[in-house]
Amino acid sequence: MQSPANSTNKTASNHSSVETTPNHIHSQNNSNSEPVTQIQKDNVITRQDLPDKRVRYGFTLVILSAFLFVIAIYYGIINP
Repeated sequence: MQSPANSTNKTASNHSSVETTPNHIHSQNNSNSEPVTQIQKDNVITRQDLPDKRVRYGFTLVILSAFLFVIAIYYGIINP
């Protein structure tokens, strides 16, 4: 049977091992990064390339309502 003092020491040793973890494991290695090419820059979609937010929400609403309309016809809720 273990005494409470022994279990406290085990807990303390577990926390100390986490604190002594080398920093190179947690940090990102930036020395191996490659420069971004012009092709990669051209393929990036920015916020300016997208249509207006109202257009996107409207399009999504139209698609969703059409889908629900087809489902309603399929289940007989709406009789054409």
